[in-house]
Amino acid sequence: MDCVCICVLTQAPRWLSCSTAVLLLLGYITPAVTQSCYGGGIPGIPGTHGPNGNNGAKGEKGDPGEAGQPVRGKKGLPGLQGPPGRPGLKGDLGLPGPPGFSGRQGEKGRAFNPSSQKSFFSCKREIPQTPDLDTAINFNSEILDLDEEFRGDSLTNGTFTCVIGGIYFFSYHVSAKSRVCLKLVKGSGSDSDLTLCDSSEGFLVTSGSAVLELQAGDTVSLQATRYNHLVTSQGSTSHTFTGFLIFPTA
Repeated sequence: MDCVCICVLTQAPRWLSCSTAVLLLLGYITPAVTQSCYGGGIPGIPGTHGPNGNNGAKGEKGDPGEAGQPVRGKKGLPGLQGPPGRPGLKGDLGLPGPPGFSGRQGEKGRAFNPSSQKSFFSCKREIPQTPDLDTAINFNSEILDLDEEFRGDSLTNGTFTCVIGGIYFFSYHVSAKSRVCLKLVKGSGSDSDLTLCDSSEGFLVTSGSAVLELQAGDTVSLQATRYNHLVTSQGSTSHTFTGFLIFPTA
């Protein structure tokens, strides 16, 4: 037998809530224990969400994926120029370059006459007196005894006067005691002079030399300073003064 459900919802007051209406409906329903009801009841109110469940077991390792294809991007713009690097090691010596061009032809040389281009002297001092300060030492005797055509220049009170302009070599050789300083003077002394000194505990033999450029009329002399302890024994040939022309320039 069918189950007949009678519910007069329209008689319920309008102010009843939905939950109150459900309770009133249940009070008018007569249950039939032995009979089945194909109509079913009204669905209940959904419950609240339950708590989250535990994490599941770790899955198996997946299959390898397919190999990716390399992707090359576009060429970028050039970067800024960096600072200069350190100098490298010195390279090997290069090959010789080609020979240069020949220079211009030189001027014709002048004739050389040895007889007219000689100028020299070599004298010794045979005066027992001590020479005066800042005065030319007089070398009063020529060492070489040559014929007139080969004879050298003479000194005037120990002073050489240039006749042929050129480059000259001068040297002296003296004997002294304790200390000696001599000046090789060109001109009056204001032009140029070269002071050479030597010293020893006792007697000494010293020498000096120089190369000078002279013009015709220039003079050269050897002069004493306050340190002029020269040996002045008579007959001594330990004091000599020599000079000669190396080559003319005029």
